Formats: sequence, structure tokens, C-alpha cells
Amino acid sequence: MKLSTGFTILVLTLIPSAQVLAQASIPEDVRTKMMGYIGTWSYEEQVKETPMGPEKTITGTWEARWIYDWLIEWRGTSTADGVTSSSIKYEGYDPITQGYTYWFGSGGSRGIAYDGEWNGNTIQLEFVAFSPDGRRSRGRCIWPYSADFTALPSYRCEKLTDGRWWVFRTGTASKTGS
Repeated sequence: MKLSTGFTILVLTLIPSAQVLAQASIPEDVRTKMMGYIGTWSYEEQVKETPMGPEKTITGTWEARWIYDWLIEWRGTSTADGVTSSSIKYEGYDPITQGYTYWFGSGGSRGIAYDGEWNGNTIQLEFVAFSPDGRRSRGRCIWPYSADFTALPSYRCEKLTDGRWWVFRTGTASKTGS
């Protein structure tokens, strides 16, 4: 009985939130920028050597699609050192907090952005990442899109260590299909 009561309370708690999100809309300027994501992207990244592993190149593709009026799902496949893996991430505009948000999970790691800001065609996201062994790190990624949102001529992601930011990955990407 406790389980069903707890489940009922959980469902009743989530229904108003789901209704608010379903009815929410995002600002038109944010929607226009996010529309540029939709489609298939190919990319190549250079990951710097760290205590967690050697330098390597990753190549892959991402498929971006709307799953709600305010949320995009990205499904990807990447190859590094002859090993292919899949990953998923979600990003969008949170109509409740009225801010940009981002969640990811890849290779056992997961993370959530806590601060995202657009400046022109560039988005910068700060995030907390959790590795498979439970270690936590703080990072940020800066993605400067081309004016027509069909390319990322160069992007970078950084980690914060001992109060200093250092680049741990750089890359390029281009839209290969709609």
C-alpha cells in the first residue's frame, strides 16, 4: 500500500509540472537559434591528454530533433581508438526558470548544465560532470555557430582545476543533413 500511495503522490506531483511545460513557449529569438540545431551533424574532436587518458581524436555524428516545444534530443555515435560508442543529450529552454539548459550522458559519464547563455550565435554552457567512478568536475563549453547555423568552425570545452580553466577538447562540426 505504501508503494502505490507513494507512486500516486509522485504522479500527482508531476502532472502539474508536465502541464506547465507542455503549455510553455520559448522566446522567439531562442527558438530561431535552436531551430538551427535540427538535423544531422558530423564532427571531429581532439581530446587533450589528461590524468584520465591519452590524447585522442574522436569522429562522429549527431542527429538533433525536437521532442517537445522547448527541448531537443541529440543522439550520437562516435569512434575513438577504433571503439564506437553511442550517447544522448538533451538541451533546450527551461520555461520555468526561463533559462537555457543541457543534460548529457556518454560512456558512463553524465552531466547537467547550470548556466547557459547566448551571445549572438555563440552559446556558452557551464556544467557539472560526473564520471563513471563518481568523480565530479566543473566545466564549460563554448560553441560559436556560423551565421546560418550550418557549422561550428571551432569550439572548445574547458575544465576548472585549482581555480584555473584549461582546454580539454576542441573540435569542428558541420551540418550534413536536415
